[in-house]
Amino acid sequence: MIFLGMEQRRQVCECNVNYSPEGIFHPDRVMDVYDLLYLTEGSWKIWEEHRCFSLQKGQLLLLEPGKHHFSREKCTQGMRNMYIHFAGLDQDGTGEGAGVWIPKVFDCSGNREIHQLFEKMIEAFWSGGAKRDFRMTALLELLLCELSVEEEQENKNADPLMREILQMFYSSPERFFSPEELARSYGFSIRTISSRFKKYTGKSIHQYQMQLKLDMARSLIRQDPGRGLRDIAQSFGFYDEFQFSRLFKRQFGYSPSSFRSGRQRS
Repeated sequence: MIFLGMEQRRQVCECNVNYSPEGIFHPDRVMDVYDLLYLTEGSWKIWEEHRCFSLQKGQLLLLEPGKHHFSREKCTQGMRNMYIHFAGLDQDGTGEGAGVWIPKVFDCSGNREIHQLFEKMIEAFWSGGAKRDFRMTALLELLLCELSVEEEQENKNADPLMREILQMFYSSPERFFSPEELARSYGFSIRTISSRFKKYTGKSIHQYQMQLKLDMARSLIRQDPGRGLRDIAQSFGFYDEFQFSRLFKRQFGYSPSSFRSGRQRS
């Protein structure tokens, strides 16, 4: 495990894709930055000092600065990886303050978020632009959080299908998704998808959406108290402001009008 501090912004030094049709040795070197290597095809045995890491497709390796890295044999033919080199911070390795614990080797197989973050970082690095460094740092922080042990523990029993459905709820709050529609879209029976959703969230599909929409609506009223209730109701898929107000009061114990006026701010 490696502790990486998050109290300062990090410099991203390089991002790229590495492909070898014939097989290559890992460079024999000692770097002054971290090397985050994500193997997307093939296999490769990489040494750090006296420890060998046998990487397989879908695995990620974090190599540390100041340590000797090399390989004793070539990677498999057709090996492909994406890598990121980033600077260290004085806080690294201390375990103190805000930071994340990163495993030396992380299994990313099936994790679309990690794959997409690598691709976005490579695109941002080579496309340039005035805000390149800012984008690179922000994307790196997202990636480190995704790789952290805490995130891994939270998601070790995650159901990828349920995560995809929840993301759809978050990104399309103006819609109500029925169990029938979800079952049809993903090729499962209504009973199966409803059961998996209840197991994953502790709520039914309808209950989860209703609570989410009302929580989002309350937050919106707090941020924009001048916005009409009819418009808010339609923004979150309610039939009209009367249905919205009735359900809002049932959920929170007070009406959206009283909340907007500041009489209720719990």
